[in-house]
Amino acid sequence: MARKLEKPAPATAEPVSAEAGLSALQPDTTLTIAGRKITVREYGFFEGLEVADRAAPFIADMHVQCADGTLTYSRIRRLFGKHRAIVVEIAAQASGVEPEWLQALSPSDAELLMSTWFAVNSGFFVHELVVEMQVQRQNTAPTSTGLASSPASPLPGSATSTASAVLPSAN
Repeated sequence: MARKLEKPAPATAEPVSAEAGLSALQPDTTLTIAGRKITVREYGFFEGLEVADRAAPFIADMHVQCADGTLTYSRIRRLFGKHRAIVVEIAAQASGVEPEWLQALSPSDAELLMSTWFAVNSGFFVHELVVEMQVQRQNTAPTSTGLASSPASPLPGSATSTASAVLPSAN
């Protein structure tokens, strides 16, 4: 005998805390490093374009490092030394500090600042890596104007006979 099933109660999503929502919209982070209170902020649109231009070699190396699709701080931090001048400059810019101050930090304070900078600007870096991948894909894609066409038909009256010149035609 069949029995009536009760409809399950509709699932309700957990409300997003105001703090979590604000963090997603405004990832800026304030912290105290070496006795100095600083705010590490996300690049704005036009500022980000300028940073992307100046940091193009760094971003290109990030693309190579993340070719498998995995972007992590531990992978990218290795590039900070290779691109030290530009990385220090753009991290200091986002943090509102002098590049010299950043370079003089203790290893643990520098690590804290750099990891925070990378986290705050991760959206910027992901976007720039996607742009880099699109450019690479366009540059390596075979150029095609469509399907290959068949050879042109001969003009009327210019067709050659397929009959042998030695044998007379059966017509």
